Amino acid sequence: MEKDPFKRAFSDLEELVDKIRDVLECPVTIEDVNHRLLAYSTHDDQTDTARIATIISRKVPEKVINRLWKERVIPQLMQSGEPLRIPEIKEIGLGNRVAISIRNHNEVLGYIWAVEEETLLTESKLNLLKLAAQSARTEMLRLNAQKKKRAEGYRDFFWELLTGHFQSHDEIAERFEELSIKPPSPFAVLVFRFKEEVTSKIEQNIIYLITTSQKVHITFHAAMGNEFIILAAPPDPAFSESAFIEFIHFFIDQMNTRFSIGHISGATGTTYQHYEKVEKSYQEALQVLRLKEQFPEEIHHVYSYQQLGIFRYLDAILEKKRLEPYEHPAIEKLKKYDLEHRTNLLATLEAFIDHDSNVNETAKKLHIHMNTLNYRLKRITDIGEVDLKNTNTKLSLYLELKIRRIEKKSPHL
Repeated sequence: MEKDPFKRAFSDLEELVDKIRDVLECPVTIEDVNHRLLAYSTHDDQTDTARIATIISRKVPEKVINRLWKERVIPQLMQSGEPLRIPEIKEIGLGNRVAISIRNHNEVLGYIWAVEEETLLTESKLNLLKLAAQSARTEMLRLNAQKKKRAEGYRDFFWELLTGHFQSHDEIAERFEELSIKPPSPFAVLVFRFKEEVTSKIEQNIIYLITTSQKVHITFHAAMGNEFIILAAPPDPAFSESAFIEFIHFFIDQMNTRFSIGHISGATGTTYQHYEKVEKSYQEALQVLRLKEQFPEEIHHVYSYQQLGIFRYLDAILEKKRLEPYEHPAIEKLKKYDLEHRTNLLATLEAFIDHDSNVNETAKKLHIHMNTLNYRLKRITDIGEVDLKNTNTKLSLYLELKIRRIEKKSPHL
C-alpha cells in the first residue's frame, strides 16, 4: 500500500501546496469552489499565461472558467472525486493540467490543479494527488467555517441597508470600514426573481456564477424566498447601467446553460453614489419586476428603472386617480360600444398606441387585414371622439389604458 506523505498536520494551505509540489514534482495551485486562489507553489519561468494571470488576480480568469465549462471540465470535476486530465487549450493560455476536486462527502469545497510540464503524472502520482485532496479537506472546512461566520455579519448589514436602517452616508461608510469591506461606488441593487424558492443548492449555484463572473463587482448578496438580491458596482462608472443590464442577461443565460434553471427575471435599480440610497435602488428594482409582470408585452425588454420611461409614473398617477376618481370619456364610450356590439375597439386602440401608431405592426399583432384595422380606427375616432394624430391625446389614452390594466388585475386598489 502506498505511503501517504500528506498524513500529518499542516499549518496552512501554503505549506500543504508546497508539499504537494515536492511530491508530484510540478507546480500546484489550490482554489476554492468559486475558483478563487487560496495557495500556490513556485514555478519556473516557462509556466503558462493562465497560471500567471490566476496568481496576479488571485482568481481564475473568467475566460478560462467559461472555456472549462464549455469543454465540460468543471461539470466533471463537480461530479467526481477522481483526478481529471485536461489537455492544453492554447487559446486561453492553459497548458496541460491534472485537476481534482476537494470534497466533503458530496460537497465540493475546492480544487487542486497540477501543471503537467515535460512529463505526464504517473498512475502512482495520480493516487498521491487523491491523498493530497483528502488532506486539504480539513483546512478547507476550517476556512469555510470562518467565511460562513463573516458572511452572516455581512448579510445582517446588507439587510439593514436594504430596509433603510441607516440615515446617513457617513454612518454607513463607517460600518463598511468596521467590517473591512471596500464600499462600492457607484452602486446599484439588482434583484433576480425565480419561479421557485431559492434553495441552498440553487444559492450555491448562483454564488458560483456571480463570483466567477468579472462583469460587475459584487459587494453583498442575499436570498429571500424566490428572490436573489445583489449589491454591485460597475467595472467602469461611466457605463454603469449598460454593465448591469449586460450582467442580468449573462446571469439569466448562464443559470439556464450551466445549471438548467430557467424562468428567471432580473432588474436593476438606479445607480447611486450615496449609500443611504441602497433602499431606494432596491425598491426601484422591485418596481421594475412588478411592472414587467403586469405589462409583459410592453416592457419585456426593460431591465432597469431608468428604462421604464413613463411606466415609472403609473403608481403616482394611480394614487391621484384614487383621490380624484376620473374616467376618460373616450374609453368609457368605446367600452360601452364593445359590450353592446361585441367588438374589440378598445383592444384595437391599445394595440395601435402600443405600436407607436404603426398600422402594419398593429395589424400583425391583431392578426387582421389592414383594411379591417383602418375601418376600426375610423370607428374609434368617430365613437370615442378622439384625434389619433394628436400626441397629447394618444399619451393620455395610453396612460389611462395602462392604469386600467393595473386596476383590473388589482380590483382592491
